[in-house]
Amino acid sequence: MKNLLFIVILAAALAAGWYVFVYEKAGPVAKIGRSVDETVDKIKYGDETTMEKATRKTQEAVEDVKKDIEK
Repeated sequence: MKNLLFIVILAAALAAGWYVFVYEKAGPVAKIGRSVDETVDKIKYGDETTMEKATRKTQEAVEDVKKDIEK
């Protein structure tokens, strides 16, 4: 009985891994969108360091959460 449970769990894990590997790849439109976002960020913010970018993204996320809470 334990072997059957182990096999079922293993099969489910393999199926989930296969799904993520095969079907969750970014498509061409997503890649273009990401490239556009990065270009706009470079134009708006110039050559910011990784720390500056992380700080900015964190502040934007906090502002978004505040707006969602206010709704």
